[in-house]
Amino acid sequence: MGRRYAASDGFTMLEMMLTLCIISVLMLLSVVNMPSDKGRNIDHEIETIGYFLQSAQTGAMGSGIQQIVEMDRLEQRLLIRGRNGRVIRTHSLDICKLKSGGLERIIFKSNGDTDKFGTISFDCLGRPVSFVFQIQRGRFRIEG
Repeated sequence: MGRRYAASDGFTMLEMMLTLCIISVLMLLSVVNMPSDKGRNIDHEIETIGYFLQSAQTGAMGSGIQQIVEMDRLEQRLLIRGRNGRVIRTHSLDICKLKSGGLERIIFKSNGDTDKFGTISFDCLGRPVSFVFQIQRGRFRIEG
């Protein structure tokens, strides 16, 4: 014989819907109030630009052929070109944008030195950042 269920067995559909609604509202409030990681994204982009520039230098030293880093302000990207002008690598800027003025290009010689002393300036969501280059050993420091 079948068992009869009392009215108090289990939850009603209305109780389940109300519970899900409350949980949904609590989750929505917690996601909206989560802290932003904008600062970490800026730091990551700056670090990536630094690695990109170092890769041009080590590429020139490893191959024995100079490599040219160009700053494409129109497309907001960095390009590494070989001596023949062929693009070896590109990096599109996401968060940081190239500012006008400063170096247009840097040549890394086969010994790792650069051909210029100067600055590449970026605007990273309102935070000014500069890469300052020295001629000897292609060293650069990051300011900002």
